[in-house]
Amino acid sequence: MSDLQPRIENVQRIAVLRANALGDLVFALPALEALSAGYPQAEIVLLGLPWHAAFLRGRPGPVDRVEVVPLYEGIREEAGREANAAEQERFFAAMAREHFDLALQIHGGGRNSNPFVLRLGARVTAGLRTPDAAPLDRWLAYLYWQPEVHRYLEVMGLVGARPAAFEP
Repeated sequence: MSDLQPRIENVQRIAVLRANALGDLVFALPALEALSAGYPQAEIVLLGLPWHAAFLRGRPGPVDRVEVVPLYEGIREEAGREANAAEQERFFAAMAREHFDLALQIHGGGRNSNPFVLRLGARVTAGLRTPDAAPLDRWLAYLYWQPEVHRYLEVMGLVGARPAAFEP
């Protein structure tokens, strides 16, 4: 695990990009719990898929709310459907109005997801990065063979959130 970095001050709203399947969400839960424990006053907004919104609505846990991401290359793709630039622009305009203090990327190596997170307009960004990905304010190298739970906990460490658990 990497060293714990300083916490970000005055964080009220956090966006977390993780728009994948159920198993992917399960692997991300320890990281989301660490984030919730590290920033107990902050609202955690999962940027996810339609099923996340339905599945997590009304359930206890570290996610306060889900915002469904539009079709976007490398983030959300659906067979037979094309991304809509106007829909993407509406989404990013709405996210800019959220005034996120912190935006975290735990959605792959960053080639597509880092530009997505940067467009949110958050005060501070953090996440994973392959050599061909745009840098975030705080980032770790994406190591493919690293266990996912540890990978995401390390990202939370970039913003000063200590692990609360190592198992989903």
